[in-house]
Amino acid sequence: MRRPRIPVMPLERLIEQHRKSVRAARRDRDILTGTVDAVRELGFDRVALVQMLWFVRQERCYFCLDNYGEWHDIFIARHYYRRDPVHLASLRTNRCFAWNELGSILGRSRVHRPILDEAARHGLRRGITVPIGVPGEPPGSGSLATAACDLPPRDHCRAAAWIVDEAFAEVRRIYGYPSAVGDEPPPLSPRRLECLRLAALGHSDAEIAHRMGIALSTVLTHMKYLRQTYAVRSRTQLARIAQRHGLIGVNDIIP
Repeated sequence: MRRPRIPVMPLERLIEQHRKSVRAARRDRDILTGTVDAVRELGFDRVALVQMLWFVRQERCYFCLDNYGEWHDIFIARHYYRRDPVHLASLRTNRCFAWNELGSILGRSRVHRPILDEAARHGLRRGITVPIGVPGEPPGSGSLATAACDLPPRDHCRAAAWIVDEAFAEVRRIYGYPSAVGDEPPPLSPRRLECLRLAALGHSDAEIAHRMGIALSTVLTHMKYLRQTYAVRSRTQLARIAQRHGLIGVNDIIP
């Protein structure tokens, strides 16, 4: 079955209209509704805006918005988020991808195909996903899906990716991201930055001194300076604030 030709307003006008709508929104559900309306013009009828940590910690500071209907409940009840190929792929690439590219991103796996097949039976047959990563925030993604056998035309997919990226940014605004952590991060010398990285990796002061080839007393001085500079007491707090400032990444903390 071929996809019927979809009449659509000029793409730039559609993108701009959606941008104004979501930036004026005051509720997350209004952003989702406006986004669903916009991407339907492009041939998609399902939208998901998700911070992946929400699935394991359903707290009010994280979000999972979608119009997936029954599939949303099944996905959570059966813990599919633990091995969902779309979510896993969004952690391994920084570019928008179509779901038919999952094999090239993740490799072939028997555990992925049943989830995709079941999703297709609930109206999510074809789709694209935009991975979204912001330093210091849970990884997220914006997904668009259709029950049709083929994706919409390429220019429609590109416009839809732009729209879902804008929507995700505005949902972040509603939820208070980015979190306030003070003004500009203080400058750190290469030595102190390296000390910070090693501390974030879980090394003791003695181990840091050995790895850096400096005296233990110097490490203690560096650590005292870092705690005072960031106004924290624990090494965990220190690593988290440094991550929010972009001084260290997730891979520095979790190798």
